[in-house]
Amino acid sequence: MEEWKEYKLGEIAQTNVSQYSLSENWQIIQYLDTGSITMNQISNIGLFNGNEGLPSRARRKVKKGDIIFSAVRPNLCHYGYMDNPPSNLLVSTGFVVITVNAKIVDSRFLYYYLTQNDIVNHLHAIGEQAVSTYPTIRPSDIEDLSVFLPPLYEQKRISSILYSLDSKISCNSRINDNFAFSFLLLTCFVLWLLKLINDNLEQQAQALFKSWFVDFEPFKDGEFVESEMGMIPKGWTVGALSEIANITMGTSPSGSSYNVTGEGDVFYQGRAEFGFRFPTRNMYTTEAKRFAEIDSVLLSVRAPVGDINVAGERCCIGRGLASVQSKDGNNSFMLYLMQNLQPVFDRFNGEGTVFGCINKKTLEDLTILIPDKETMAKFDNVCSKMDGQIKTLDQESRRLAQLRDTLLPRLMSGELKVNEIEMH
Repeated sequence: MEEWKEYKLGEIAQTNVSQYSLSENWQIIQYLDTGSITMNQISNIGLFNGNEGLPSRARRKVKKGDIIFSAVRPNLCHYGYMDNPPSNLLVSTGFVVITVNAKIVDSRFLYYYLTQNDIVNHLHAIGEQAVSTYPTIRPSDIEDLSVFLPPLYEQKRISSILYSLDSKISCNSRINDNFAFSFLLLTCFVLWLLKLINDNLEQQAQALFKSWFVDFEPFKDGEFVESEMGMIPKGWTVGALSEIANITMGTSPSGSSYNVTGEGDVFYQGRAEFGFRFPTRNMYTTEAKRFAEIDSVLLSVRAPVGDINVAGERCCIGRGLASVQSKDGNNSFMLYLMQNLQPVFDRFNGEGTVFGCINKKTLEDLTILIPDKETMAKFDNVCSKMDGQIKTLDQESRRLAQLRDTLLPRLMSGELKVNEIEMH
């Protein structure tokens, strides 16, 4: 391979270079745990006042260009690239922090190299041979990886292409967050909601739900009647969830039917596949038993109860999930109703070593406020347009991610040259 050279990763990078000492006693500390980042997307950062309450695992320092890679269960993809980390950020000792020799390797190129599916699966296979409870890798396992490198300028061109794809995917997510502001401005019968609008699409739909079905703002000038849930608009009722929803409890197929090659039906076992709105395809089954129909709500029914996603396609569901589908096709109303029931679901989650769960009968019998059909349809008409935009952007992001994952191994191996790619 012309001009490409093979290295051991330990020859071009170091692991876990800098550690935090409690004697440094930073005034404010930001902390990133392994479960709070997936495929470079951060979901939560802890904030601590000095060492007070700081987890014992908050010890690894990071700097610009470092790569963090979870040592536990590599296949869960808890990894990331430190593009511009704050100076007071610590990450968990559950990460291997990789610091590159910038004279030999472009850090972003190495990040993409390490996050190829083949490399992640290879590291996970090593981890499964460990004696610990969970598949776990050591820094030396990463350092022993063989890495083929083109010249440094070529590395930077390759990483630039891949980064541009990731940036477009991230841009789609931001559009989802901000779309509703302009959309709701054009929706005449929700003008009164403008004061509640913030920068998050889903939060705005939740605010709309709360305004209509919890605070009754559009209906305050109408007639109200007594109910077991207090005063409610006339024509509304208090009833069971099963009155407006068809509920299907998942059943797991036999383990021998599982595959990752696309044979049979897409299969979701539980909340592990959940994304921002739609689950991620990881597994298929040739012996599907229970299905969730497209746009129905996917509800985690065990450990913990209450996590929610939406079926972006007809799919087989395992015993960790239930499908909740509107009988009248008001799928957006059903989604935000289920999200509003989160405090109810929280009561089913056990404490300590007890795992939470909820069965079909209990789920069907949940007491809810049932608006009249016309009101539910009006709400659904507004929010279904927002949800449709979310779905469209999510699908584009997935196509771009697939393109990125297809290009990645070909670029990294030198099979595909940078000048053979046209970016639009």
